[in-house]
Amino acid sequence: MWSRIIDRLACPICSGDLSLSAFTETRIKVSQDQRTLAIARGILESDLDRYIDAGLLLCSACYTYFPIIHGLPVLVPYTTPIHEEFALTFNDRLPEYGKYQFAHSTPVSGEQFVMNSFSTEWLAYDYDGVIWDLSYEDHEKRFLSEIGPNAVEAGRHGTFLEIGCGIGLSTYFASKDLECDAIGVDLSLAVLVAAKHFRDNPFLHFIQASAFSLPLKKNIADVVYTHGVLHHTYSTETAVKSVGPHCRENGWMYVWLYGSGSKGGSIARRVAFYLEEAIRPFIARNLTSPFSRASLASLSYAYLLVNKLHRVKDPTVEKYDYGKALHAARDRFTPLYAHRHDYPEVSSWFRDMGFENVVQVDWTTMPTANQDNYRRNTGVRGQKRRTLG
Repeated sequence: MWSRIIDRLACPICSGDLSLSAFTETRIKVSQDQRTLAIARGILESDLDRYIDAGLLLCSACYTYFPIIHGLPVLVPYTTPIHEEFALTFNDRLPEYGKYQFAHSTPVSGEQFVMNSFSTEWLAYDYDGVIWDLSYEDHEKRFLSEIGPNAVEAGRHGTFLEIGCGIGLSTYFASKDLECDAIGVDLSLAVLVAAKHFRDNPFLHFIQASAFSLPLKKNIADVVYTHGVLHHTYSTETAVKSVGPHCRENGWMYVWLYGSGSKGGSIARRVAFYLEEAIRPFIARNLTSPFSRASLASLSYAYLLVNKLHRVKDPTVEKYDYGKALHAARDRFTPLYAHRHDYPEVSSWFRDMGFENVVQVDWTTMPTANQDNYRRNTGVRGQKRRTLG
């Protein structure tokens, strides 16, 4: 964790300010290009290279402390196995903090399932130049098309926030293309992988947190981005409206969700949808059962076949191996929730939160390898209305 991110953090329980108590830290050598950008943005060199490997974030308002371990701030409002690891590693230090204690709230409905299933899914993913069936180059093009040129300009040298960042690729693209501080938030342990992989980049910040209790101050982000995540919560609308207040006035927010178009189309696609609806809840609740393992293995071979057919139609579609096919099967069949929403519904949520210039993003602007998927689902962006007076 880069120490200067502390100014944007807030307690996920009471929204109070957090203070930092570092146990171990490193001064990481940054590149000349990074120093030049920091100077252009008015960031002091003494604040640029301080990296916290382990420590605590403390809220003096509710006497809760949150661990930083392996460079990752863990700011969920309840305890997880990472808390247990931290307590075992630093058991001699915790008594120094008196009446402070770890967070012990109850997770919102289904959140434990989400954490477990997506941690399993993303921990096995490699940085190999391909994400899903897109090259990194096409993934970056898609990302820029999603947020649009106005958001790119609004976010330049500012703050970008991604909810559900996974292994951090879109967060990285934002930092690179907007020349900004980019914050990636994820509930799963994929964010631990991202924190380790991008450890040398002082403009990338990763946090484990819940979308329903974001540990960030309101109105901090020039651009808020979330793709393919919030429909996997118990209430997509509540999740979206929990995220929206962190977009500052005149900033932009983009949300991509499953749409009803994924229910229709070819006979094969409709069969896949109803199969998913039938077996996904069981697999989600029984990830280690023989039935779940066998089902995911069989589905992976089906994904390999579908991927092959897609590549015949469009050579820009990247080739799946078994690992990538298994990853795709897990993503579709292990979440507890997979809601679907169309543009009129999602745009009404944006307007409820005070956004204007709300549009459905044109699927034809996406890389061809992703157009069909985008056409069947719902991508919406809007601009936070500036308050008069």
